[in-house]
Amino acid sequence: MKDLDLPDSDVVFGYRACQTSKAKWLCLDKIYQKLHRPNLHDIGGTYIEDLADFWFVYQTEIVADIHLLHLYVNNRSEGSFDISVSGSSDLSIRKKHKKAFLSSTLKTYKFNNQSELSQNYITTYSFSTLDVELLMDMKLYIPILFGSDVNSEAVDKITMDYDFKSLLTDPIGSDFVIESADGTKFDVHRILLSANSEVFKAMLKENTAESQNSYLKLIDIGKEDLQYILEFIYTGTIEDIENANFLNLLTISDRYNLTGLKEMSEHVLSGRLTEDNCIETLAIADLHNCEDLKLTVLKFIKSNKTAVYSDMFNELNNVELLRELCQFLVPSS
Repeated sequence: MKDLDLPDSDVVFGYRACQTSKAKWLCLDKIYQKLHRPNLHDIGGTYIEDLADFWFVYQTEIVADIHLLHLYVNNRSEGSFDISVSGSSDLSIRKKHKKAFLSSTLKTYKFNNQSELSQNYITTYSFSTLDVELLMDMKLYIPILFGSDVNSEAVDKITMDYDFKSLLTDPIGSDFVIESADGTKFDVHRILLSANSEVFKAMLKENTAESQNSYLKLIDIGKEDLQYILEFIYTGTIEDIENANFLNLLTISDRYNLTGLKEMSEHVLSGRLTEDNCIETLAIADLHNCEDLKLTVLKFIKSNKTAVYSDMFNELNNVELLRELCQFLVPSS
């Protein structure tokens, strides 16, 4: 989550005048306390000019060790409408800002011919006891969108237009050469490098040596990692996920500002955690400011405490990270 200073006009919170067309977030205040006290709670409403349009509420419930949050919307006028909200209960925590966010991947819910002032169930989010502990002193933000701005055919067309896989095997029109640390050269296209990385874009400005020589030697990236990087740049994905070294790719993608590849690396690494690799993954996530991956690893270690007896833990020399890990492992009072 990059935008931590959320504009008031985008946030639905209490009676604040948020226009329906501009609403991007639902703000749930004192969420830790409310998840521990099952009840119906108001979030706030949206407006069209000065007229009330929608009002959001949520109900909290505890079943066994799971805390549930049921989200509802009240429509003030009769008619049909679409609402998209986060499709996942996964949390992103920004401790310094005292803000928590649900996933920005949205799921759309359609409501047809609803009567005036009807209360409509949208979805339910579920949180573990550990998740709720992380929400102490936090405000929870749920992404929201009214209507549907996404056309599936347009998305498919963009995906097709973006896929330049054929140019990897037959680099017709290539105008630049990248060489890996072990001497393997790749014929590539400046425009694709520049479009995907601000770092490459800077390197390829007219007055740089790289641009004038149409050549770049990457002394710290091996052939296989460079192949995966170029595959992502040209196609937007990596097919051979099982064999790619995503710890390496995370480091490289951060260095060269390949945002999409960094996000993909974080996602894959989150699903590959073991007691043997979690400490190394934690260190790399911390080094490259991957807050979501870091939180996932901390939660994994808390559930698998024997991981701290690994050799990698003994090699961990980041004092601040060790302190943060210890504080995370100690149950809150």
